[in-house]
Amino acid sequence: MVHSHMIVSVVFPGFNTTAVPGASPAFNRKTCQLSLAVNIPPGFSFGIKAVGYRGRYQLDSNVTAIQRSLYYFPGEIAQATASSVFTGPRDDEYHNILEFSNPLFSPCGESTILNLASSIRIDNKANEQGGGYISVDSLKIGENQTYAFDWVKC
Repeated sequence: MVHSHMIVSVVFPGFNTTAVPGASPAFNRKTCQLSLAVNIPPGFSFGIKAVGYRGRYQLDSNVTAIQRSLYYFPGEIAQATASSVFTGPRDDEYHNILEFSNPLFSPCGESTILNLASSIRIDNKANEQGGGYISVDSLKIGENQTYAFDWVKC
């Protein structure tokens, strides 16, 4: 029996960012890129179906937090992206499942490198006196992000 989905969890220690009044926007963002070697059996191809985030955020009025995930394969121009936006005022935990609307698939039956990038950003342009914080972590399960892979016959 062939399973069509596989799940991988990735731990991100210290993956958080803040925005404070007067700080440069360069300090309001963080990115983490992973490159994974993937052995693909003959006759199969894969793509990422969804990505899940758990964490915490605190945002002043009109301050936003943006999460973004993308993936791509070497030599390909196309990228699959998914994102979510939180707008303050809020102080809460979150669990997001972001589905890629147009997933990309690897070359058929060829081992490849999968490049995954995750970014978080705080934007306080609409309230320059406001600030905020976002973290990809959870008090219950620790810092993680889950990728759901979709395998198809080709």
